[in-house]
Amino acid sequence: MIWFLLMVALCSIAVTGQDVSAQPIRVPLKKTTIALKSPPKYERRIIGQDPKTGQFRYYDPKPQIIVLDARAKKYGLRWIGYDGKEKTIIYQRPDAVDVVVSASVSAAAGREYLYVYDIISLPSSIGYVSTFAVQNYSSNVIPIKSPRLYVGAITKNAREFKLGNWIGFGLISHDVTPGKHFVVKLLSSAPPGLVECRAAGVLGMKGVGEEPPQELENTLPGYEIWPHGYTLGPNDQLQTLSRHERMNYIAGLLPQMRELGWLTRSASGWYEQNLFSDNLNGLIRHADEDLKQGAITSELHDMITSIP
Repeated sequence: MIWFLLMVALCSIAVTGQDVSAQPIRVPLKKTTIALKSPPKYERRIIGQDPKTGQFRYYDPKPQIIVLDARAKKYGLRWIGYDGKEKTIIYQRPDAVDVVVSASVSAAAGREYLYVYDIISLPSSIGYVSTFAVQNYSSNVIPIKSPRLYVGAITKNAREFKLGNWIGFGLISHDVTPGKHFVVKLLSSAPPGLVECRAAGVLGMKGVGEEPPQELENTLPGYEIWPHGYTLGPNDQLQTLSRHERMNYIAGLLPQMRELGWLTRSASGWYEQNLFSDNLNGLIRHADEDLKQGAITSELHDMITSIP
């Protein structure tokens, strides 16, 4: 009888579309599947010159990538040095961290918005979080500096940072270990829209007194290996939109917000039906209550409350 009632309850959830989870859960930043492999081709190195013939003498550096600790995503860049001895540089993948980003936006003085990002390193992370980068589409963005952060614009030379503008926050210390978090802030006159963000764990490698073969370094991934996802960021274009157009913009993002864990399925259904209400104050009150009850996250709530 108990099993029968349980099956009826599960069928009811499936039919009505009721959320199994009472609250939305933000998804971690996604990771790109990248396999590290030894270079299939490489050049021999010049080790000297024959004093009699003047011919260059070469040797085989035998460059290879080896796994040192699969769980920690640590690899060894190994080769034979000019002195004939084996060299190894330790490389830890920047995606050895599991990161969740939450964002909130509130009104600040001078008709500006205060953007607050909470970057959380999940207990499942292996190393520390070293860097957070967030995109924006505004000409007026001021990152709020902190003694624990390096803050600066990120070059657009890399494919991953070509669209919009990017601001990077680098942690001076390595104390954001698994289970810990840090906060960064921006000020902007532009309202919040959907933007990209990226985070990284350990960056850089400790040398061994000799540069590895170039072919070995070329096998290492670039920014594409950084965990990436979406959050809120300033967008100048939203200032030019009417109230109806702003609501239409948010409505178009609801399916993606659901995938990001910013609202429950049932809450999504309500906003799909009521987002275009002429009663903006009533919509905001509903969003306030949904945030209080945990049906939506601050991201959707603050996009709604920023509608003029």
